[in-house]
Amino acid sequence: MKQAMLLLFCSLALFSCTNESKPAESKTDSTATAAKETLSYPYSAKYTLNWQPGDEKNAVIVLNCLKKYCDGDVKGSMAYMADTAEFIADRIHLKLTRDSLGAVFTKMRATFGSITAEPDTWITTYYPEKKDTWVTVWYTQKWTDLKGKTDSAYYTDDVLVKEGKILQIDEKQRFFPEAKK
Repeated sequence: MKQAMLLLFCSLALFSCTNESKPAESKTDSTATAAKETLSYPYSAKYTLNWQPGDEKNAVIVLNCLKKYCDGDVKGSMAYMADTAEFIADRIHLKLTRDSLGAVFTKMRATFGSITAEPDTWITTYYPEKKDTWVTVWYTQKWTDLKGKTDSAYYTDDVLVKEGKILQIDEKQRFFPEAKK
């Protein structure tokens, strides 16, 4: 009886196997169909929605600039900036020469003993109509001030890069909730 069951099972397994390949299921992104229909947005964008992936060399420029600043090499960080650059952050809007911006960043950096940045990801986008390349970096920054107090915040930096130089850094930050005591 056991042999008959085994023979029946093997026969079923053998005959149920086929060499025919099933056609691959067509998977589509819902945005692909949305792009074909005309959408009515409730707002107008400052930039066109017609962007394309940008040259990743620009991301390297931005990440090197950030790394040098964190490492305390403000002068090295400024080498990636244009002759005149803009820095925008909470209650700060500076448009200065590279040397003047370097002086501001040197004073800011001098208030910290150490700084680290841990990027989650970045994206490089190119807007052909404006010929602008933006690199957006999402990262956690951790620091220790000169008194030994540590803290951290989450940053999103939108960085405009043209001709291999940084023209603008638009920085947004979100502080984490305080640890429960």
